[in-house]
Amino acid sequence: MQAVVQDAYGSAGVLRLARIAPPEIAGNEVLLRVRAAGLDRGTWHLMTGRPYLVRLVSGIRKPRNPVPGLDVPAWSLRSGRR
Repeated sequence: MQAVVQDAYGSAGVLRLARIAPPEIAGNEVLLRVRAAGLDRGTWHLMTGRPYLVRLVSGIRKPRNPVPGLDVPAWSLRSGRR
């Protein structure tokens, strides 16, 4: 699958399109096919790593989650067993 990934903190220049393995879903999760993504202030702070206190939660030197974003319009592909 393709995703916009981020390997370091910074502005929009650190984002790139890459192929990644489809994530494994747990029993209480849903895998989505995303058609568009939104960028809000929270995601922007996570992407830039500022204020620096954000890095305590998201990773000191680089983001723990390389795929940024939270708000998406999407279709459900699979769901875990519940």
